[in-house]
Amino acid sequence: MKIMQPLALILAFGFAGEVFRLFMPFSLPSSVIGMVLMLIALGTRLLNEKHLGATADFLSANMAFFFLPAAVTILENLDLILPVIWQLLIIVVTAALLTFFAVYGTVRLFQHILGRMSKAR
Repeated sequence: MKIMQPLALILAFGFAGEVFRLFMPFSLPSSVIGMVLMLIALGTRLLNEKHLGATADFLSANMAFFFLPAAVTILENLDLILPVIWQLLIIVVTAALLTFFAVYGTVRLFQHILGRMSKAR
């Protein structure tokens, strides 16, 4: 029972994202909208981390299982992918590098800002 209530809460935010998406004038994935709504609820303290508890930890620890259906679909359609595999690999490597450097730059920027703020006190 400890898992069911937080799971229902997480699914409720996902459903709220679906509802919000219907009324938005631009296209945005409902899962992203649901996560933003959950972030807002956590940031405004309407929702506490302990409300999500072990369910969020369980889902995070077993995340690989959620990617299995996509991986199987890719393997089933490998004959369609093989002609463009090099382009896909270039895109994946480039995106990974850009993401790495964007995160690295953001962390360094925040370290710099926080360092200046602590020195100002």
